[in-house]
Amino acid sequence: MNTVKILHCADMHIGAAESFLGISAENRRFETLVTFEKIVDLCQEKGVRILAIAGDLFDSNDIEDRFIDAVFTKIASTKDVKVVFSAGNHDPLNSQSPFLTREIPENLYVLGVKDECITFDDLKVRVWGRSFENNFLKGEERFSLSVPKDDYINIMVQHGELKSDLNSEYNAITPQFVLNSGMDYIALGHVHKRSDIGKLGNVRFAYSGCPEGQGFDELDQKGVFVGDIGKDFCELEFLPVSHRLHIHKKIDISSFSDSGEISGHILKTLAEEYGEDFSKNLYKIELIGSISPETELSLPEITSRIKDKVYFVKLKDSTKILLDLETLSKEASLKGNFVKKMSEKINEAEESQKPLLEKALELGLKAFSSEVKYSED
Repeated sequence: MNTVKILHCADMHIGAAESFLGISAENRRFETLVTFEKIVDLCQEKGVRILAIAGDLFDSNDIEDRFIDAVFTKIASTKDVKVVFSAGNHDPLNSQSPFLTREIPENLYVLGVKDECITFDDLKVRVWGRSFENNFLKGEERFSLSVPKDDYINIMVQHGELKSDLNSEYNAITPQFVLNSGMDYIALGHVHKRSDIGKLGNVRFAYSGCPEGQGFDELDQKGVFVGDIGKDFCELEFLPVSHRLHIHKKIDISSFSDSGEISGHILKTLAEEYGEDFSKNLYKIELIGSISPETELSLPEITSRIKDKVYFVKLKDSTKILLDLETLSKEASLKGNFVKKMSEKINEAEESQKPLLEKALELGLKAFSSEVKYSED
């Protein structure tokens, strides 16, 4: 059986900045470029013949030359790999596109803005698809080009979103479009979360997701699909390639009494779960559990103690205070009266309002101990 080894990636967004990183944001931009270079090296290592890039290789067409030069140079360095690119909504194929305004490598093939087929007779493979011309693109009911009935492998490289209908500004790809496509595999881009390999009829399709996360809405392992495609045959595996992970981690601090202990517990937990390379990652850490009113919990202190041990950390306090509200409410004091009134409000409130009132009670009690920070919410 004739097969071809491909690497499917999408949504690199080279040049994008994670502004929340501050002075590290510029370094992070170049890490995304280095990850792309790693992907090209992976093609050589795995014997890949077609590198399918399903859009948004660059974050925009207004990108510095140094990024474009580096990408084109890396592609040119692997002449035995055919690189097929379908432009996405971030890097559309228009008069500002570096794929049209610059000389591109001989082994880089760019799909046009109308339905197109690129044939590689040496591989007995055809690659189909179309590029965005602007930031928005209407989807098609069916691909306008007919697929010959022969033994060539048919692969589509397409940036767009899977939808049940064409109601989308980002190249809607419907189940009917997939079924009628005649493809052996459709390499999708636009959705940053990796999907499983789907199948409709004899057509396989998948989103590879973004190879590098760009924020805490893009968590955990990111990578590419690599493997063999044939007629009614698809054997792809996911390979992680991201330099760093974005991780949202909840950590229970119920058994700790001060910020120093809590800091040590956080670092120990991260090291145990993410291994010796845990320090490379970006963390959003949510502190949970029930703590004593006497617990000394200072987010600025904890941040200061661990920020040099990891690439980036952001903390959120979601702990609850262990309180004997009945005893407190009987105190003949301003605090006791406050607890009594708030407890009555909580008991009488609708369920949807109770969490807000409970938080108000907690902050009020902290205020009696002068522990509330100006920025606490």
